[in-house]
Amino acid sequence: MNSPRTVLAFMFLSVAGLPAQTTVEAGTALLAERYTFDAGLAYSAVTEFSLPVTVSAALSRRAALTVSGGLTRVSLTGVSGGPADQDLTGLVDTEARLVMAVVPDRLSLLLTAVLPTGTEALEVEESSILTALSSQVIGFSTTSLGSGGRAGVGMVGTIPAGDMALGIAGSYTHSMSYGPVVGQPGQWKPGGQLRLRAGMEGAVGVRTYLRLSSIVLIRQEDQVDGLDLGQTGTQVHGYVSLNHGLAAGSLTLYAMDSFRSAPQIEATAVGSALLPRGNLLALGGRLELPVARGARLVPRIEVRRLSEASRDPTRGDRLEAAGTTLRVGADLRMPVSPDFAVVVEGNGLFGNVGDGVGGTVGVRGFRLGLHLAVRR
Repeated sequence: MNSPRTVLAFMFLSVAGLPAQTTVEAGTALLAERYTFDAGLAYSAVTEFSLPVTVSAALSRRAALTVSGGLTRVSLTGVSGGPADQDLTGLVDTEARLVMAVVPDRLSLLLTAVLPTGTEALEVEESSILTALSSQVIGFSTTSLGSGGRAGVGMVGTIPAGDMALGIAGSYTHSMSYGPVVGQPGQWKPGGQLRLRAGMEGAVGVRTYLRLSSIVLIRQEDQVDGLDLGQTGTQVHGYVSLNHGLAAGSLTLYAMDSFRSAPQIEATAVGSALLPRGNLLALGGRLELPVARGARLVPRIEVRRLSEASRDPTRGDRLEAAGTTLRVGADLRMPVSPDFAVVVEGNGLFGNVGDGVGGTVGVRGFRLGLHLAVRR
């Protein structure tokens, strides 16, 4: 396995003999979001347009392939005395995932690859774009501009547990090195990552469904020109959701918690967007209601709160408030035909984000989206 291209070639060759059994699902969206910030940052506004594309093929009872990619444009409005306005447009990396059943409905082999089709290197003055997109309390639609590529392998297993189902998975991903800064020496290689996941889901009542999952990410040290940069720490993610059926729809409540035990360079962003030790908590809910002609209205609400260790060593290592946001909006899902559906999305965000020196600044903005899904 010398490169992600090797893995991709194996994926397509593995399923090339089954075209007659192929069922294809494709989805795309046009997403626009803009957020403005109070004084205290190196920019006053960030605008992002995203065009994600995903194609999934169920090639048989034993093989399924998903390929995703897209295009993004990010515009950053500078402030007086700070960086100038910046615009960046380009493809994002292309990701492929092949799942092959070893034991049907019990054990599957997972192969993944990321081709470096995105923006791999930036100019020094464009680093503010990375800082903006890495905001966890905002949660941009597209946070990854590009990388040197990755390849991974793993196993996924499911075990019946009464009315519930238990899932366990493990995978290892190897990242390729690349130069993140245009015209400057230095090859950055993100450390290899071991991902362990366990989850359980099933009915806990006549109309109530429970989902639980946890993920542990253990990453090797990042390197620059072969030299270790130090321990990147462990990430632990937990998620729980409860869905309850109502007379004319359903209500879902969920909670997510993500803890990062040590500073690390964010692997999903180009360059050196350093994220300190921290914890992200999200609480949310959505209500799904039927409306005319099979359409469904889905109001949503989510609160995010980020706590991080200060970048100022004199403030100690305790976690401090680094931003809180509230996102409120709704989706309108409209089935046009049995094989084609349209979703219109709209929401607003309000709150504050960290300024990088122990304080916060106000933020407000919106996201609009048009999603299309087709099945053949």
